[in-house]
Amino acid sequence: MAAMQRSFMNVVSKSRNLVGSNPRTPSWSLNRNRTADQALLLATENNTSSGVDFQVRFASLKAVRSRMRSVASISKITKAMKMVAAAKLRGVQARQESSKPFTAGLKSFLKSTFSEIEGKETSGNHLIVAVTSDRGLCGGVNSNVVREIRKLLHEDKQNQYAILLCGDKGRDGLQRLYRNLFVVTIKDVFRAPVNFAQTCVVAEEIFKQKFDSVAIFYNHFKNAISQVVTRKVIPGLDIILKHAETFDSYEFESDMDSAQTLTDLYEFQFAVQLFDALLENATSEQAARMSAMDNATRNASEMYQKLTLTYNRQRQSVITGELIEIISGAEAL
Repeated sequence: MAAMQRSFMNVVSKSRNLVGSNPRTPSWSLNRNRTADQALLLATENNTSSGVDFQVRFASLKAVRSRMRSVASISKITKAMKMVAAAKLRGVQARQESSKPFTAGLKSFLKSTFSEIEGKETSGNHLIVAVTSDRGLCGGVNSNVVREIRKLLHEDKQNQYAILLCGDKGRDGLQRLYRNLFVVTIKDVFRAPVNFAQTCVVAEEIFKQKFDSVAIFYNHFKNAISQVVTRKVIPGLDIILKHAETFDSYEFESDMDSAQTLTDLYEFQFAVQLFDALLENATSEQAARMSAMDNATRNASEMYQKLTLTYNRQRQSVITGELIEIISGAEAL
């Protein structure tokens, strides 16, 4: 810039000498040449003083281009995750639909048999089973379950609670306030497709705990864009055994008494209810992830369009400024 300014100053001084040495040069031409000289000097000074502005301008264009590439890459990733979630949703939804007749039939049988205690809470020790996912990027599925559990623990100070976690996200949301209530944490529940054998393993861990009732918190799948947090309360085995005389009217071919039969039915019923909750939550997770990735892809596309518009405007501004400088220099010479 300094060399360019010195060269322009030499040209200006030569032009002034030529104009001043020619007696035939009219006054209006002299004034016009002086005006051009002043414009040339002003443009040269602006070029020298605004070098940082040009650097910032070009740096901003580079930053916008880099941002555009990042947004385009994110859009591709979210679109792929949406397609994967949609494929998984179809699979888990098919398993859920096929298991509904079985779970609904057993639920109606036990409800008619223990209508006076089914779904009612009791005082004493309570176990909370928090069913969440191991992965994020699925909207508010996990945070809604954590919020409902926090609300219950904050409002009910009379009973004693213990928490059994199915999934890492529930642990991450509850460990800051209620870490001392954790008894068991089970990971990778939804890494493989949910099956009844896997559910029985989780149910065995629950039966090792002492409780008067179990509250299972999970997401109930309504449709692809709506999932509702559900609290399913199941009485403990001791309370069920107090009503063992209900089965005295039934005849069994085995030699087991009604209490043993009732215990087996309770464990089987609990595993079925837990299996239904896991399937519901897995379906809700994939549906929420598909919806979240669709929104993320749409937002990324809108951001890419805005960045493209910003980039074109800045690029046009740079081109216009360079053309004005070239024209000003040409007129001055």
